[in-house]
Amino acid sequence: MKDPPSRARAGAELDSAFADLSAVERWAGSVGAGSRPGPYIAQDPLEGRQYCVMTETTDGMHRVVAITARPVPGDPRPAQEADQAVLRSLVRSLLDLAGHERGAARTEVVLTAAGPRVLECRLEDPPFC
Repeated sequence: MKDPPSRARAGAELDSAFADLSAVERWAGSVGAGSRPGPYIAQDPLEGRQYCVMTETTDGMHRVVAITARPVPGDPRPAQEADQAVLRSLVRSLLDLAGHERGAARTEVVLTAAGPRVLECRLEDPPFC
């Protein structure tokens, strides 16, 4: 049986998650307000499986066109269905929050032990995964 994380560690992970969420919300708010702040890029290194999610948006409707797992030595498996559902939901929510109405977007997400974290999001002329 695995030992539960200490309260201090859990509190630190929660603080980190809130900081990540706050940074993403500030970025999305500036995009939604019409400014062009550039891509969102996480400041801290993240540990976990990394995915690239490509979307096309028309009239505010986000369609996920590709989910690509970044290669992990010794673990070539693609994203599991449950992981794909989390990725689709997170990316669509982020694009809604940013007020993204049309065009392509590329979002890099890391599935960490503490949950999914947005590593990067590019809205204008995103390179493909």
